[in-house]
Amino acid sequence: MAANTRQFDRIIEVAGRKLAGVRGRELWALPAGDQAKVAGYVGLAVAKATRLKSSPTAERGIERIWSNAEAALVAEIAAAEKAKAAVIAQAAADKVARKGKGWW
Repeated sequence: MAANTRQFDRIIEVAGRKLAGVRGRELWALPAGDQAKVAGYVGLAVAKATRLKSSPTAERGIERIWSNAEAALVAEIAAAEKAKAAVIAQAAADKVARKGKGWW
């Protein structure tokens, strides 16, 4: 019996797509709360820009959201890959244990 890793493969695939979206600064890849925060920061930056002022706070806030999202997705992928490897290792150990009993 082979190890069933489809669930982990799906998690890795979805997180990988989201990570690509975050790296491309695509808003859909962020959680809803972070999307709202980015929208708020963009509104603040636009309001400041209309008064010909810079908005480093908004820029830093937006950059922090993107970097935190990227770090979270990288960690999620790493954890899913580690869990998948553990399932595969356990299945291999079980197979060896069954074969080790012999036929007698």
